Amino acid sequence: MSNEEKYLQSKMGTKNPFSVPEGYFDTLTEQVMQRLPKQVESVGDEQQKGSAIVRMLRPLLYAAACMCIGIFGVALYQHLDNQTAEGVPVISHVGSTIEFNDAYLDEATDYAMYDNQDIYASLLADM
Repeated sequence: MSNEEKYLQSKMGTKNPFSVPEGYFDTLTEQVMQRLPKQVESVGDEQQKGSAIVRMLRPLLYAAACMCIGIFGVALYQHLDNQTAEGVPVISHVGSTIEFNDAYLDEATDYAMYDNQDIYASLLADM
């Protein structure tokens, strides 16, 4: 202990100056509850049961919403994939021949700036 604490103990003593009245904590809860405002019970038993059912089913509702979002996302992806497939060359393997969409070939040759001689030269090079 420091000198200041010793000095205070010598002047004031070690007795606690604060005290609680007899039985104060025995009736404290009742006194606090009486001072609280009364709650209006407007919610009936049927509404409480309904809200309890909703609380119990809430995880299932969340799961169902996630499934709906997932199904919507897959359907949207397939729809967009089908739309973009129309602009992509259609290649089909029939026996030993490969068929291309003519519109795609015209666009590709225009983009590559091929003329007829270049096309013939590239076809002869593949033989």
